[in-house]
Amino acid sequence: MTIYIETDRLILRDWNEDDLLPFQRMNANTQVRRYFPDLLSYRKSEVDMRLMNDIIHKHQLGLFAVELKETNEWLGFIGLNYLPKESKYQFKELPFYEIGWRLIPEVWGNGLATEGAEAVLAYAQEQGITEVYALTAEGNASSRKVMEKIGMSHYDDFEYPNLGKYHPLKRHVRYYKDLTSS
Repeated sequence: MTIYIETDRLILRDWNEDDLLPFQRMNANTQVRRYFPDLLSYRKSEVDMRLMNDIIHKHQLGLFAVELKETNEWLGFIGLNYLPKESKYQFKELPFYEIGWRLIPEVWGNGLATEGAEAVLAYAQEQGITEVYALTAEGNASSRKVMEKIGMSHYDDFEYPNLGKYHPLKRHVRYYKDLTSS
């Protein structure tokens, strides 16, 4: 089953082979990966893309490829990631869905992450999902702003697993949204 979510400016869909090279480039970009512990190799990006697409095909939700409707340019991804009980995190609320996005820098600041995330939340509600969380580094003001724009509230702070005590990305925040009240 092909997934196709349309907004005013975006198309969210499953992945195709043409997405691989721009996805690899995005994950090797230091600006994009500023709030992640490391860059991703081209091989790791390929494995991740195929896994994300498999999840979408199996569950009809996941981290969707995003393209600009006007030009069909690939922009990144927006979607839901399922965090199982057996994850690297120790949250008592596990398992849960995490909403997330990663877009190319050329389109930052244009409201596209917010637009796509709102569409993903609506799609999640249609799928019977009742709540979502979002995670980011404490200093990632841009992502936190998107979380707030889509109606999420700061839930708690936590330390990212497997990073040294003084690592600059150790401190993270978690946001929450109850989809039954929207």
